[in-house]
Amino acid sequence: MAKKEIIEMGRGVYARLHEGLTNAGFIVGDESVLVIDSLRVPSFAKDLIRDIKKVTDKPVNYVVDTHSHWDHSWGNQEFPDAIIIGHENCYGEMLDVEATTRWRNKVVSANDPWSKEAATVKITPPNLTFETSMRLYFGGRQIDLRYFGRAHTSGDIFIHLPDDKILFTGDVAQNGGVPFLGDGYMEDWPDTDARLLELPMEQFMAGHGPIGTPPDLHDARDFIVDLLDNIRTSKLEHRTPIEASTVAVKDLYGKYGEWRSFERVEETLPDLYSKIQ
Repeated sequence: MAKKEIIEMGRGVYARLHEGLTNAGFIVGDESVLVIDSLRVPSFAKDLIRDIKKVTDKPVNYVVDTHSHWDHSWGNQEFPDAIIIGHENCYGEMLDVEATTRWRNKVVSANDPWSKEAATVKITPPNLTFETSMRLYFGGRQIDLRYFGRAHTSGDIFIHLPDDKILFTGDVAQNGGVPFLGDGYMEDWPDTDARLLELPMEQFMAGHGPIGTPPDLHDARDFIVDLLDNIRTSKLEHRTPIEASTVAVKDLYGKYGEWRSFERVEETLPDLYSKIQ
């Protein structure tokens, strides 16, 4: 069974790390709890709720979706009384029948322990959205929700606690991990990362992997920049997608080869190749 760990990043601010799967965060306020990402299926959300109850008996009144991907948001239905906050593009993606059907078919056909449950998930999009930013005052602290542009999806948001210097990055930037690239906007991603790096922080929790520090966030940005530069060089040299994939793996392995999910470079680059100018 994958290891779970709850880490208090700051007063009342928790990272719930799930090794090899998806992380969630939660913030304990004066009267209620704010959850960051509801996880992949209702049973995972229920497990998250049980873990929160080990810390506090306050109800979950807010859920923030960092983005639309199934493993972060398909637990939303377990919070029927909560205000669910996300970017307006996240809302649109979760209502995209073609995209959600494609994801559901992929998850169900994978025959993972959660596949059968995924077949019956009631996809529940945010009921409160914003365009560029939203500020909450919760539990005596300021929480800034920020949108900096497309990256991992069209609706990635970041949860920044400026006084605590804590940041939640979703899947845009991980500590030592290659994000899923298949839905990404590679040419927009570096600019989004550049704006993300301007936020003052001392530690961050991503959607996957361990808690990171500022150097880890810079490394995450460098990976995207290096991969994009590599792809553009291959296009200039008229390589085929398969050739470009082979070259990228070879060139990037020295710096990033030990990262989690490095195999995604070879798996997804051929599909990305045609999208890059």
